[in-house]
Amino acid sequence: MQKDLLYIIMLSQWNLKTQERVFSSPPFNILAKTYDNPERNQEFTAYVIEAQRWANVIAMTQDKKILLIQQYRFGTDHYEMEIPGGVLEKGEEPLEGAKRELEEETGFTASNWKLIGKVDANPAIQNNVCYTFLAQDIHSDGQINFDPEEEIEHELVPLEKVRDYIANGKITNTFIIAAFYWLERELGTF
Repeated sequence: MQKDLLYIIMLSQWNLKTQERVFSSPPFNILAKTYDNPERNQEFTAYVIEAQRWANVIAMTQDKKILLIQQYRFGTDHYEMEIPGGVLEKGEEPLEGAKRELEEETGFTASNWKLIGKVDANPAIQNNVCYTFLAQDIHSDGQINFDPEEEIEHELVPLEKVRDYIANGKITNTFIIAAFYWLERELGTF
């Protein structure tokens, strides 16, 4: 009797049959997407949150301090410690959106920009992505322009303090934690 059996599974592509918007609101839509399950030869309807792409920015000074922001978040009903970022406007390239969000939320601009990572929001139920940019050599020569639902404070902290904020639960947003994963990979410390 063989102890180690190797199972090879060849997954087939699910075929999208229909797609219908069943709910629409300013931040997102809900789609009903009907598929053929290729393995069982059955129909299945999945409900997907259709949301806009967005970009986050890890903004870093020449002396390696990180620009963090705090803003009120309606999902948790309290202030959250995050990095600058936001929804990309229709047709806007991720880098341009990242630059715009950094300046609008903090008044900072940067000399050097690099895309360091991209994550799917939640592939089980969402169809959007979040881009993470590293903005280096930041300087406060821009113009703050908050959205109507924003009131933001910012602070510059060493990377070690950001690590502590994550470890101690002061930073809990999954996309911000993912952004710092990408930063650690970029810096070669992960």
